[in-house]
Amino acid sequence: PTLSDREFDQLKAELKEEGSQFASSKEPKCYIDTGICTVTYQNDNFRNNLLYLPVGAILAIGWLGFGFEVIEPIVRLNPLILAAIGAPFIYNGSISLTDSFIFPNNKIVYGPCPVCETETRVYFGDILGVEGFSDVAGVKCSKCKAAINVQRRTLRASTLPKDD
Repeated sequence: PTLSDREFDQLKAELKEEGSQFASSKEPKCYIDTGICTVTYQNDNFRNNLLYLPVGAILAIGWLGFGFEVIEPIVRLNPLILAAIGAPFIYNGSISLTDSFIFPNNKIVYGPCPVCETETRVYFGDILGVEGFSDVAGVKCSKCKAAINVQRRTLRASTLPKDD
């Protein structure tokens, strides 16, 4: 059984969205005829989770301050128990405040530059109301200065065709 071009493109898109190693290339590929180099970036979950840290720390300090000033005179609690009681509020509050107000639509991705393989990071989303990259990010490599376009949905990074 053979696939039509349309069916093949649809299958490849589905495999890319699922993160299949067969449909996404983590190593740069360059095409001689067009001069375009491509690579698939990856989500940077560590740095994405770090975005929640400042609000989480502020809420944790606020919760403990509230606990010692308001709850402590009524009932004496160990600070660790007080922190454990407030953990769900701190966790959910930091996620909702960060995603709604500070870093809406945040996504951090990383991968090698398609030309020189220097690791490059891209931030999609807004920061405190200042608009950032939404669908396609245009960045320059810090080492080789190549212009790289990164697509948010597919995480596909490619260079622009070389001018002759």
